[in-house]
Amino acid sequence: MAVGSVALAVAFLAYHRTDLERSLLGLAGIYAFVSSRGITRLPEVAASAAGTGVAVLIVLAWYGAGDLLLHRWAQRDSFVVVDVLSVARALAYGAGLWSLVWFLLGLAGLYTTLTAVLVLTVGIALGTQALLRCRVAAPSASVADSDGRVTLAPSMIVVALVTAFTAALAPPTAKDALQYHIALPQAFAEATALVAIPYNIASYFPLGVEMHGLWAMLIGRGLDARVGEAAFGTVIFAFFPILLAVVYGWARQLAVPRPWAFAGTAIVASVPTVYDVAAASGYVDLALAVYVALGVEAAASWWRRPAAQHLVNAALSMGFALAVKLLALFSLLLVVMLLLLRVLTLTSGERRRLAGRVVAVFAAAVALGAPWYVRTWAATGSPIFPFFLDWWPASVEGWDVERSLMLSAFNTQYGPANPVLSLLTPVLVSLTGWREVASLYEGVLGPTFLVGILLMIWALRRRLLDAEFVIAAAAGVAIVEWWALTAPILRYVLPALGPLAVAIAGAAASLSRIGVPRLMLALMAPTAASLLVALSWFVADAPMLPVLGSEPRAEYLGRRLDYYPYYRLVNETLPADARVWLINMRRDTYHLQRPYFSDYLFEDYTLRRWVRTSASPAAVRAKAREAGITHILVRHDVLLDYNQSSLVDEARPRAENLARLSLVRSFLIDGTTILRADAKFLLAALPR
Repeated sequence: MAVGSVALAVAFLAYHRTDLERSLLGLAGIYAFVSSRGITRLPEVAASAAGTGVAVLIVLAWYGAGDLLLHRWAQRDSFVVVDVLSVARALAYGAGLWSLVWFLLGLAGLYTTLTAVLVLTVGIALGTQALLRCRVAAPSASVADSDGRVTLAPSMIVVALVTAFTAALAPPTAKDALQYHIALPQAFAEATALVAIPYNIASYFPLGVEMHGLWAMLIGRGLDARVGEAAFGTVIFAFFPILLAVVYGWARQLAVPRPWAFAGTAIVASVPTVYDVAAASGYVDLALAVYVALGVEAAASWWRRPAAQHLVNAALSMGFALAVKLLALFSLLLVVMLLLLRVLTLTSGERRRLAGRVVAVFAAAVALGAPWYVRTWAATGSPIFPFFLDWWPASVEGWDVERSLMLSAFNTQYGPANPVLSLLTPVLVSLTGWREVASLYEGVLGPTFLVGILLMIWALRRRLLDAEFVIAAAAGVAIVEWWALTAPILRYVLPALGPLAVAIAGAAASLSRIGVPRLMLALMAPTAASLLVALSWFVADAPMLPVLGSEPRAEYLGRRLDYYPYYRLVNETLPADARVWLINMRRDTYHLQRPYFSDYLFEDYTLRRWVRTSASPAAVRAKAREAGITHILVRHDVLLDYNQSSLVDEARPRAENLARLSLVRSFLIDGTTILRADAKFLLAALPR
């Protein structure tokens, strides 16, 4: 097993040698940069530190609210004994509670710095009280061990946390963050309310996690805009260590020895796409992973002992998960199914009594996550808008049934197009996935989970796993299968990693107890390979440079976002009343400081519609001017390429398609004032 695992790790690194080579070039560039400009500048370091401080205080508020919820019956002067899992649970539930508070504050139009400070003051008081009355639990005999071989895995965990934390402090560059994860909170802060942003359909998504970023941003921007930006990234990053704490604490609760509990935690921490999500200034998938892991843990604990507290934990976990993403619905149904299966093993009298409680868990979870969906339902006519409008009709300006169907088709681009290759999804996503390449899952999992699955199968065949580990493994596999059949974007499968990692740790510990040798090497070799790829991304991106201040923010954004020089030109030279039409610009509205128009996701949709109904470039320009558009910023290299352009309709004659491309080209350059252009982008002013 160990030899094969090492060989798999080597093969993985060989396949990703391009990433490793880029990191070597990145190291050389970082050295040259630091040699010429120095390592740090005090204002930028101070802003990063201040943003971190704001995030830490918000996390303290999470703990206070969560402790109040979990220990509300404890005497005021009594001590509360805590362990790693209970602390992680308190943090997660506290975050969920404060998210609901910020939802209500948004409806009331109270998104102000003063409100944020007052709420934080209450949170700090709760957190301080919780810390003063907590006592750390000593490990029981069932989980205590004297094995000191715990150096490697914790070291990997620390490296993963430090790199992701540093990247989270940097100015945001991730695509979805700039479209809505951080762009919407910025817009809410400007509006001082939870409002629908025109044409940004993500306004109708559940935004439970983004509420914490808004909270941090409101406080931080009272000091400086950069402080608010850093605070936003850091507070969302906080779900990464919470997830690791859930994995470690859950494993220890199940009597997994410390070395194997740390190994299971390191497996999650080392996943390259986990780093990418944790570093992305707003991606919420790790928060969802936290709540799903806690929900599965509650279901597994209920199998061991059908206590009411486990049902409460299941309802809270999955209710807060629904407030993160609609994707949580499958995990909720999975947890409820696990609970019902346990009911079937009981006597008939117990079945009737406990089945009702399980139904109550489902109802409570739905009710807890419902506010976001009720808001969407009231605004659009569908609680699941913008999805599936063909069977649940709804419409707002900028979205309709046609685009809903286009979205469903859009999701089919992820993963291999060949159905035979799709059968190899676990292998492909582990070994050959690639960052930001849709057909390769937009990320990579790393080889460790392949090794871990083999260990789970081995332990299952030997009947070495207790029921809790089997439940964790089954839940993780079910989530992976659902993901592979629906939208195989790698970050969407991250909720499966927590349960799988616990099951892998349990399997490895069980096999080790019966004398199977070198299992730690079998797990840590591919884990190290995964971490090395994640580190290569970190070094190539070099986010530490703007965080420490050696690279100015604008230079960093210009290096990471090829269109950012055009945004600077817009922000610095266009009049305040200019309205820019963004076409195929990733709909980055966060870095734009002028009014804009842009379709959501399908950014050339309006252009295509206008071109179909216009006989000349002048007619398109007239429609644009009528819409209040004064300038156009477009990525034209793909738009005007016959082989790639969405303007080309394969069902129409080639001559007609060429004429359509010619019309668009004329619309962009004939009669307009070109302010800047290159082989990829064009910024032009429309004639008055």
